[in-house]
Amino acid sequence: MYFDCLEGLVSREASYAAVLTGDIIKSTDMTFERLADVRKTLGDAFEQIAPSQGRIEFYRGDGWQLWLSDAKAAFRLALYLRARLRAAHDADTRISIGLGGVDRPVSANIALSAGEAFTLSGRGLDAMPSHLALTAHLPKSSGALARWVPVACHLTDEIVGGWTQRQAEICAKALELGEATHQDIADSLEPPVAKQTVTASLAGAGWRALQAPLVAFEETDWACIQMSKVE
Repeated sequence: MYFDCLEGLVSREASYAAVLTGDIIKSTDMTFERLADVRKTLGDAFEQIAPSQGRIEFYRGDGWQLWLSDAKAAFRLALYLRARLRAAHDADTRISIGLGGVDRPVSANIALSAGEAFTLSGRGLDAMPSHLALTAHLPKSSGALARWVPVACHLTDEIVGGWTQRQAEICAKALELGEATHQDIADSLEPPVAKQTVTASLAGAGWRALQAPLVAFEETDWACIQMSKVE
């Protein structure tokens, strides 16, 4: 899997991490069984992609939060979680990414954990306007990144919000496999599809436009960014 290459790059004791806080969109319209299935898909998606990077917890029925020891994984994981939900359930989740310091050690109960990344992520979700489903917040000491990373997330959100279930399914597999060819993606789907189907779906999903922010996010040395306390 794509995130296997990130394992071990940043230890669980790293001072700079990512926290993703979210809630399931239109959960009040879902039956108990449907909401349970959506939550299970979120948990399964996280366990499949980045189980060694941190953990995920659910709260208040439709809310969830996860911690990643390696901030590099946050952007791809956010897209993957949304892709899996849209593909499996025609559902979606809002996500606020917080990047910054976390108190050590991270509590066994994420809800009791604290630190810059947790504060930024939680506040970001609370302040998220209704027209957005993906945002990010960094400490002011991050300089221009504190403005540009949220902008990249908002533009990405416009793309993800237009995915069909088929496009979401294929984008999820592309996010999972990383550098796989279109043929590899086609063969990995259940059931397999033609390579041309993958190519057409990725084109319609704006996949090419997503490559630049994905690469930029994963090549950023987040651990070297100076941290400051949230005001």
